[in-house]
Amino acid sequence: MVSLALQIIAFLSVFGFFTYACIFADPDTSALGRFCTEDIPSFLYRCIERICGQKILARLSKLADRGLQIFYLFVVLGSWSVVFAWGYPAIERSQYIRTWHQYAGYVVFVCALASWHKACRVGPGNVTARTIPLFDHYEYDDIIYTNRICKTLKIRKIARSKYDRCTDRHVPRFDHFCGWINQSVGERNYRWFLLFLTTHVFMCLYGTWAMATVLWGQVLEKDLLNATFFNGMTGAEVEADYIIIFHYIFSRNMPICAVLLLMSVMGVMLGAFLGFHICITSFNMTTNEQFKWKRVKQWHKKERKRYEKALKEGNVAAKSNPGMMAKQVSSDVDVGCTGPVAGGAKPDVIAEDDIIDPGPMPRYIYNKGFVANWKEVLFPLSFREEAIRRYVASARDRPDGVGGNNLPDSGVSSKPKNI
Repeated sequence: MVSLALQIIAFLSVFGFFTYACIFADPDTSALGRFCTEDIPSFLYRCIERICGQKILARLSKLADRGLQIFYLFVVLGSWSVVFAWGYPAIERSQYIRTWHQYAGYVVFVCALASWHKACRVGPGNVTARTIPLFDHYEYDDIIYTNRICKTLKIRKIARSKYDRCTDRHVPRFDHFCGWINQSVGERNYRWFLLFLTTHVFMCLYGTWAMATVLWGQVLEKDLLNATFFNGMTGAEVEADYIIIFHYIFSRNMPICAVLLLMSVMGVMLGAFLGFHICITSFNMTTNEQFKWKRVKQWHKKERKRYEKALKEGNVAAKSNPGMMAKQVSSDVDVGCTGPVAGGAKPDVIAEDDIIDPGPMPRYIYNKGFVANWKEVLFPLSFREEAIRRYVASARDRPDGVGGNNLPDSGVSSKPKNI
């Protein structure tokens, strides 16, 4: 019983450690995050290069790019194999859950894999010199987006877009790069990413409920709450309690309990992640913008305190300088599922010699209201008639006549060159 508790605690501790270090920790500010996401991979790459050579390393690097996708299939297919092999027979024997949940499970399984495949295949859009009119929907706020040229692709950076180093493309309405689908999430595929999240949250919660119902049914059928147990080592009688019952059920249904534990933990984590995306979508904000807007608020709060302190001392500049706020968040820091990731450009460092009045906190101009914000996500602007007319007109005006009435595809591929 003690060993089982220690195993569960060890599992949750290791799971929580790597979840924080590899997902939530900012490698620029967290030594633990930097160690797990930069130092360890770099050390392993150097060792492989010395032992196997550059050719083998290059092949392994390509395979590593799809590492999370391979891991996803291993976890999902492995878990469902356990459910099919052990869970379904338990459902048939149980009196506390209807057998039609077996058929519902097949539907959930297919929907989960289908949503993942769709999210993997549909591209976010690709901003090029030719397709700028198709994706140029937003005005510049002159804070987190300014009218300037992309240093990498040498094209105008339209508002809410970002160059993604992972896929080597400029993504419209860039949200983040997701390793689970191995591509960027942007204007044209954000809705499919949300569907992917929603189906997997439902899959985990539904599976948790179904397997928990099956196991609780065993407790009731055998009347374990009133049973007397015997210590296998001492032979002494032991009155039933929840820990003893859990140990008994776990020892006789270990595969089901393992999947139940995995689904419950992942259901909570994915549910929180989905809640985060629902929240920012309701304000028409992306993960990239949420991170940058957080820096705007931090900068404004810090400068406001410095200004008020200097005001009392009579040492302040005469005018405010809003351009400094734009400079503070202008860096193209790589953004993952939960914020900045390792390997991207470092944030600009602003000199603090001048004390200026930061003025009132600026307004986030892209929030159009709850309904309009969700409509913009579910029905992307680049698919609408206005954007298509704008693109066709610009294509006809090109000197070389390239484009004509031909529209770029919907980005149905994870390849960088797709529109």
